[in-house]
Amino acid sequence: MVFAIDLPLFQKSARLLEDAQFAFDSGEYGKALLLAEEAKLLRQKEATESLNALNAALHPQEVQSAGDNILDVIAVLQSRDVYDVVNLIEYTTSLHNGAFFNNSIAEIQKHLAAKTIFPEAAHLMAKIYEFEGEYELSYSYYMDAWNHADILDIPESRYDILYDMANLSYNFDDYENCEKALMLIIASDPYYGNDGFTAALTNSVQRGYSADKIFNLYRADCYRSIPAFFRLTELYVEQERYQEAFKMSLFGTLVSFTRMNNFLANRVTEFEYKNLREFFQIAINNYELAEWSMDQGFWRCFYRLADLGSQMFPENEDFAKELLVVIAQTAPENYWRQLAIGKL
Repeated sequence: MVFAIDLPLFQKSARLLEDAQFAFDSGEYGKALLLAEEAKLLRQKEATESLNALNAALHPQEVQSAGDNILDVIAVLQSRDVYDVVNLIEYTTSLHNGAFFNNSIAEIQKHLAAKTIFPEAAHLMAKIYEFEGEYELSYSYYMDAWNHADILDIPESRYDILYDMANLSYNFDDYENCEKALMLIIASDPYYGNDGFTAALTNSVQRGYSADKIFNLYRADCYRSIPAFFRLTELYVEQERYQEAFKMSLFGTLVSFTRMNNFLANRVTEFEYKNLREFFQIAINNYELAEWSMDQGFWRCFYRLADLGSQMFPENEDFAKELLVVIAQTAPENYWRQLAIGKL
């Protein structure tokens, strides 16, 4: 029995989506939308044909008698000379680690059925509609992409979808959905999601720990969360939700500090953290770190932490003062230095 199965799977639809992305980047939005829609339809066709071929090959009683174990099924299919489907199974399993399909043919069937959806295409279509000012259409496509994020070819791109959803919502004054998208990002942060770590970190300020001691004790290296913490800080300040803003600014600053600290530890001979002032003096003398800190908006978040700390924890005034002195002496942008000096 011979089945017409094109391997690698989904290559044609992926290339069509690449063409759509190129058109979008070139400002050809109508063409990009057309190609993205064609890519969605082609992906559905590719997945459906592959699934139909697999189901047909599994239908004979001899194959069904082999059970659900992938290796057992492959052995029977090879004995029946159904090599196209054997190649399909082996190719599909090669794309994931051994535990992904639990050595189950049924799981491969479910996977191929799910792949009829093309979340990457929906994501691009959402961006196109956003550019054209179509908020509701754009948001619906972002949601479509997010709801099928479990079948993304690159799992980490789920966070790109969420960040784009947050930006869209904020730009159209939908602050509730902006917050929801950002919270989904930090919900998977292993440090923020650790109640013990979060409580210890925030309580350390209330207990009177110095800024130097806090940043010596704690590290958090889930770097994808940094923009979410920054954006939530500003969103909560705008809404006068200062306690939540302080927590976000504390995490945003800590994760950014951890990134810069690890960067210096790997690049600077005999580097060792001693205190915040000396740390940032070294950091801003590194062009890459100085540019990164400004581009990311780190100094805004750092200043927010100091300002909110003085409001929320007046009993630990040294914490905020330490931060303001560091900003006043080391911030690469004069704007933040002057703001800090004005608060001292």
